[in-house]
Amino acid sequence: MPDNAQAATTAAANSEGTVATGPSIDARGEFVAVGSTSFVERLPDGSILKRPWPAPDRASERQDELRLESKIYDRLGNNPLIVEKLGWDDKDCALTLEYMPNGTLKEYIKSHQEIDNNQRQKWSMEAAQGLQLLHRFGVVHCDVGPHNFLLDQDLQLKIADFAGSSLDGSSTNIRPGSRYKAPNTPKNAPGNPTIHDDIFALGSTMYYIMEGKAPFEEFQSEEVQNKFQARDFPDLGATPCAEIIRDCWFGEFSCVEKVIEAMNELTVPYCTQSRR
Repeated sequence: MPDNAQAATTAAANSEGTVATGPSIDARGEFVAVGSTSFVERLPDGSILKRPWPAPDRASERQDELRLESKIYDRLGNNPLIVEKLGWDDKDCALTLEYMPNGTLKEYIKSHQEIDNNQRQKWSMEAAQGLQLLHRFGVVHCDVGPHNFLLDQDLQLKIADFAGSSLDGSSTNIRPGSRYKAPNTPKNAPGNPTIHDDIFALGSTMYYIMEGKAPFEEFQSEEVQNKFQARDFPDLGATPCAEIIRDCWFGEFSCVEKVIEAMNELTVPYCTQSRR
């Protein structure tokens, strides 16, 4: 991903990391991130501003996606499990959010070699609780992964990015990355994802949290999906939460509440020794 505002004027990246050329941006703050729907800046007051990526293709669709995201934040209300919405400008389709100083869960795990298993277990539980909240309010996230969980100053995990989510069964063009996408997920958008798609992706997210890497990181995306279709998943060995991760992948949980119950029932305490 680009790491400065100038780079953000020439490139956009989707959830798979593909970079494409894009239009010039009227920067208002420090560049943070860019995606297929929006670009994100940190304003001088420290808050985060999210605006539609101003390319002519899908322009109205991107605006609708950000309007949907704002609506979802309003429905969810203030909750420690989600990033706080600070404001919405309907004219510019600009969403203002709280700043999360420790960035994405994905990048934090990549850049920190020593993370004990108690912290990893805590993040796994917070990820599940965040999804539980969404599902309770009729929201299917549709792109669950470590890139869409953020960490505050206390390393509290919060779920974010609802621009491609499904609300009350609405269709969406968003699909998870290949390592987080359930077998038999339709390739062609739009589609109507279910909570079971989120639960599968939660399993892969928990795998990332525990192992510090994505499932089948060494394989190409198409190979990963072929393996998933054949119900061939990574060897979990001594991975903490192995049975829970496996059950997420095999569709054994009817809802996220069951995942949380299973995590609460773990009787073997997590050691404090790091896994990396």
